[in-house]
Amino acid sequence: MKAKDLLTAIQVDSAGELKQLSSYQFVFIKEGEQETNHLAAKIEADKIIVQKNSAESLRLNGFINLLNEAKEAEIYIEEELVFGYRLVERGIILG
Repeated sequence: MKAKDLLTAIQVDSAGELKQLSSYQFVFIKEGEQETNHLAAKIEADKIIVQKNSAESLRLNGFINLLNEAKEAEIYIEEELVFGYRLVERGIILG
């Protein structure tokens, strides 16, 4: 999934029925049966790479800023390409 596609999807959700998007704070990934937001994201060449990071939580605001910075970049979790996301109570889960 390209950064610009995720930005568009989030924008559509925030304008539609899910007007509470501003209350969502974190980006999560699946970690076994659980979800974790202890993540870091960085831009490398034409990729946005999300990696586990025990020291900090990845905030949605910061992630959106990164997506805006590299709109043509593909999004990866470690080395796996991200194909979508879903909304959860406190944020979004990349998958």
